[in-house]
Amino acid sequence: MARFTVDTHLFRELGELLVGRDSTALIELIKNAYDADATEVTVLGEGLEDLGRGSILVTDNGVGMSTQQFENGFLRVASRLKDQGERRSMLFQRRYTGAKGIGRLAAHKLARKLEVDSVWRSPGQEARGEALYAAIDWDEIERYETLDQIESAAAIVLGNKKARKNAPPGTTLILSRLRRAWTPAERARFFAEVQSFDPPAFLYNPLPPSVIGKSLLFDTPFVRDQGTRGSTSPFQVTLEGDFAVGESYWALVAEMANWVLEIRAAPNSEHVDFAIAPTKKTRRANRQAKPVHQTIPHPTPERGPHFDARILVREGSMNLTRDQRVWATRTSGVRVYMEGFRVLPYGETSDDWLSIDADYTRRPRQLEMLRDFPLGVEAVDADEGLTRVPNNNYFGAVFLTQERCPNLRVLVNREGFVPEASFDTLASLIRTGIDLCTRTRAAAAYARRVERKEARRRESTAGKSQNELADDKGIEELALPDRLRGAVQLMKKARESFNEGNAAKAEIEASEALREFGETTDLVTDLWSERSLLLVLASVGTQMAAFVHEINGLLGMAQVIESALEQIVKTDLFPREDHQQLKQTLSVIGNLKQGLERQAAYLMELEIPDSRRRRSRQRLSDRFNAAVGFIRHQAERRHIDIENRIPSDLTSIPMFPAEITAVFANLLTNAVKAIGEDGRIRASASVKAGQIRILIQNTGVAVDIDEAERWFRPFESTTTKIDPVLGQGMGLGLTITRNLLDNYGAAVSFVQPKRPFKTAVEVAFPSGSHAS
Repeated sequence: MARFTVDTHLFRELGELLVGRDSTALIELIKNAYDADATEVTVLGEGLEDLGRGSILVTDNGVGMSTQQFENGFLRVASRLKDQGERRSMLFQRRYTGAKGIGRLAAHKLARKLEVDSVWRSPGQEARGEALYAAIDWDEIERYETLDQIESAAAIVLGNKKARKNAPPGTTLILSRLRRAWTPAERARFFAEVQSFDPPAFLYNPLPPSVIGKSLLFDTPFVRDQGTRGSTSPFQVTLEGDFAVGESYWALVAEMANWVLEIRAAPNSEHVDFAIAPTKKTRRANRQAKPVHQTIPHPTPERGPHFDARILVREGSMNLTRDQRVWATRTSGVRVYMEGFRVLPYGETSDDWLSIDADYTRRPRQLEMLRDFPLGVEAVDADEGLTRVPNNNYFGAVFLTQERCPNLRVLVNREGFVPEASFDTLASLIRTGIDLCTRTRAAAAYARRVERKEARRRESTAGKSQNELADDKGIEELALPDRLRGAVQLMKKARESFNEGNAAKAEIEASEALREFGETTDLVTDLWSERSLLLVLASVGTQMAAFVHEINGLLGMAQVIESALEQIVKTDLFPREDHQQLKQTLSVIGNLKQGLERQAAYLMELEIPDSRRRRSRQRLSDRFNAAVGFIRHQAERRHIDIENRIPSDLTSIPMFPAEITAVFANLLTNAVKAIGEDGRIRASASVKAGQIRILIQNTGVAVDIDEAERWFRPFESTTTKIDPVLGQGMGLGLTITRNLLDNYGAAVSFVQPKRPFKTAVEVAFPSGSHAS
């Protein structure tokens, strides 16, 4: 009778496929000890650079193995032992982390010979008087063609030996005749991977009081699913010999952090919570830095993933020794842990799984040209704008468990997850947290820069007469190149005075030049910040005409399809059920056509030459209606009523149509975001002394008037949900609105709303607006 046979090369072939790296193999052996209810594991490496002499010992104090368990588990290919029951350990009810067959393949990958010493004790029973001893010589096994041909006693040795008196349960694995000797560089990478198999304590313990004052979302994240009996069971791994960690700088990393980000996607919640807080170190340097909490709906609350994450962010350069910098670089990044064990390669310097480095390299670089310029004042903030920092400025951990993330599947080589929907959701949520943190840091940096600029202005004007202040105002109105040339001339005069021996005069001229440079630096910072934004807007503008053309093309196609379907529906060629489906399709096409018509009308209005080339008095009611067209679809989907009570005869001062439409569109967009579902927006107007005041009120979330000014600063926003029309919101809408109105002497501010409204924004046009 024909039968299957198994080639002895099975272990080699599967080993290379299922165990990608040597460090992965060693971590799998440590995970086997965890599954065996060990609380302590020691990994000793000796002579790893010598093939003949080198060895690895893995010793644990778990429940051990009996001869029968070794035969039915380790020696049986594709054993079913861990598939039985709930896949939990006997003593502590830990969730099994090991995969079928990986233990033997890991041993095969690391060494040519494996020896096993194990004392087994069933929970609640006395230790037996005998111990398991087994030895496997992989070279001897591979001398045979198939597994059922193995006859050599040297290939597999299995038996019992007398255990020493009072021997505690546990297992020791001895791996000898190592597969390869590693170069120093390979050993360094291998050691770094092994030493990072579990998260540093400060990422899963309460943060020390010296770092942050109070807990954010949690004191300790949920790291492992250890069942009810194992909830307090420790698990400690000690690396010795060639694996010894040496000096650890984790405490230093925690102290260097400037911001803390925590994320919790709890399994019993339909939302994801984000908490961002400055460390005490940052609060001392910047009084404007404040904690922020945000919540968004979980994209897939039923199937997860659900997890906890803690990420520390460092700003600026590292004031470290060379060894500390090397260590910090190797241990940086946002790593992922499943049941407390690291999942490679996430967080490595070569793995940009969150696209942090990709976005960092694309950030505006213009300010970097000023970094080494001898201004003699405070360095320019090189992280202006979005203040993005590279991957090695993040130190973090994402904690997953199998029960909370049932749809995350590990790749067959144990390196990373299958790139499917659940993993994409995980990466998206973590990246959302990082983006929120970036925006919060940018807002704090902007507020601090404004504070410094104001302090510098007060210092420079202290004790000056009104005439001198008027002169300073005139200087501020000079073009930037003129100011730079003036500062350079002052420096030249200072040098000439010094060469002439007049040190006092030189000092005065140098001080004046430095003041000029300092004020010019502030201007350059603001100009480059706005220029970066203008470049983005310009690139969008260049595509607007083509986009409008495409929209009109789609509108034409929708009209043709609608017309054709109307003719088909009028016939009796189809059964009743099909006829109903055709009518539903016709209704959908009609809605699509109306949406395209609204968007095309709005975009055409912005795109026509007169909207950008000629200022004229604008009928405010018409401009408001045009802006409503932009967000009407989103408002209708949310069942939001928009009421326009602006009198039709009120006109603005001469402005571009696109500008006033953009002002109303920004305010309406914010209102729609704030309301959410089932609300009202009302626009009204009042006239006093020739000044028109437009009031836009909504029934959304109330704004604290005392803190309302912060929402006009760049990057201040409560929006986290990505919306295809309304956008995620980087906190620039109100900033742009105020800047637009400032150009015309108009103002925008939050004011007290009238019942039943919760929030009100008022736009005040200067005298010159009137009723036509």
